[in-house]
Order: sequence, then C-alpha cells, then structure tokens
Amino acid sequence: MELQLSGMIPPVVSPLTPDHRPDIGAVRRLTAHVRDGGASALFVLGSCGEGPTLEPAVASGITRAYVEAVAGSVPVLAGVGETSTERALRAAREFEQLGVDALVVMAPMYFDTDTDGAVVRHVTALAEATSLPLVVYNIPHLTHHPITPRALREVAAIDSVVALKESSGEWDTYAALAEAASAAGLRVFQGAEALIARSLAAGADGAVPGIANVVPGLAARLVDAGLSGDSTQAAALQAQLDDVCGVYRSGFWLTSLKAALTELGIIGSTAGQALTPPDADGLTEVHRVLVATGLVEVPA
Repeated sequence: MELQLSGMIPPVVSPLTPDHRPDIGAVRRLTAHVRDGGASALFVLGSCGEGPTLEPAVASGITRAYVEAVAGSVPVLAGVGETSTERALRAAREFEQLGVDALVVMAPMYFDTDTDGAVVRHVTALAEATSLPLVVYNIPHLTHHPITPRALREVAAIDSVVALKESSGEWDTYAALAEAASAAGLRVFQGAEALIARSLAAGADGAVPGIANVVPGLAARLVDAGLSGDSTQAAALQAQLDDVCGVYRSGFWLTSLKAALTELGIIGSTAGQALTPPDADGLTEVHRVLVATGLVEVPA
C-alpha cells in the first residue's frame, strides 16, 4: 500500500443540522479549520464523529461531504465501527465507493467471543472485501474487544494493514501494541490526548487527538515538536493542549466538544439524541476554558 500516514490527524466531528441530517456548510468550515491548522489527514466517523451510532445514510452523507470538502488535498480515513463483520463489510464497500483513502477498523462490538480470533477474522474479511489500506483501531473501553499484541501481529501480516491507532489511554497497553506494530512495519498513532508527547518521544508516527477539532494548530505544533525530537517544546505544548482539554470536564465529552466548536462559530451543537447535552453550568465551563486558553476574547 502506498499510503504513508504521519503527523496530526484530527478525528473530525460529524456536524448535524437540528433535524439530524449532515450539515454540509459546517463540514466545509470544519475542514478548512483543521486543514489550515496543519492536519495531515482527516479521520471521519470515529468516536468523535459518532460513526458507530449514525444512521447509515447520514454516515454516508457526512463521509461524502468531507471527501468533497477535502478535494484530494489530504487523505480521508473513514471509521468502520460495527457490531458485526457483515455490517462492517457493507460500510467498507460503501465508503470505498465514496472515495475515501483508507479505512480505520475497530473490533466488532457486540458478541463476547474469543477476542483474538474475532479480531483476526474481522480484519481479514475487510481486507479481502476492499482494496483500501486499513488502520487497526484499538479502543477497548467502547468496543469491549481489546486488540492484543498477538492479534495485531497476525493481522499486520496482511498487506493492506498499514497502521495502528491506539486509544486505550493506558500507557502499558499502548507501549505493548506500539512495539508489536513497529516491529511489523506499521505506522503508530496515539489517540489519547494526554499521552501524545510521551508517545512521540517513544517513536510514534503521529497522533489522532479529538481536541484538534478545536485547536488544530496547537495539536499540529505539538506533533511536529515531538517528531523533531524537541522534548522541551513538546512538553510545553502538551501542557497547553491539556488545558484546552478542560472543555471535556463540562459534561459528556463529545457534546462538550461540539459545544466548544459551536461557541467558536464552526458548527452547530446537534449530536445523537441519546447523548447528554451540556447544561447551563456546563456551557459556562466550556466558555471559561475557551477564554482561559485564549480561544475566545472577553468583551472589553
């Protein structure tokens, strides 16, 4: 596979209209925002993008909108997070037809079967069904199927598997998977914001931070500093990024992220109906963090 991923890849949110349809104008604004900030690719339909929960037609509409907005300037990666391999195959084929450049494959999310075997069968089936490069995505607190180093070593032998995105948030888990991935020649990406600088110092190829929806430039500078070996600068930028991540503490993390983007005038706040929106105190806290980090000015 020719795709060589590196750098800062934002897992972009899915902008929705109040009636829960794709908000095309907001997709274009967010695409420009993260591209101008230094994104090396875009990851759509991940956890930030509500990929596993959107109606299939809405997920396809969001994907199409991002592909069109990017217009070939950077790769677009589409998340495939489904309860079964059968559903994942349907999604993968559709996203390939929509023109994405790679698929980010989570473990199947429902039945509690033998973890390693399920992961290997799942990734193998997707590799056989599509010509796209695959990124293996470990996010066990949401899939309830951890991808182990053993399973990763087996699927890494598949030609189309090119990278690992690790989002457990646990350093020991990350380190073990990163070692297995690197030994197999895969690129390695950290998905947990708090571990970006540490991961880059340990040899990661980049990061996929949700907070980059809000501060893509800061996230890109952090990744660049880490990749260049400037640990002092990376540590300083990591601290700044941690401060912006304070928006997550205002309520449910995803709706708080969308609330921050709403205050910045980039998207609307609509999210999945089951997701708790920030209350008045939560919105106040989002505003406080944006002001404290210099992203919103206080009127004179």
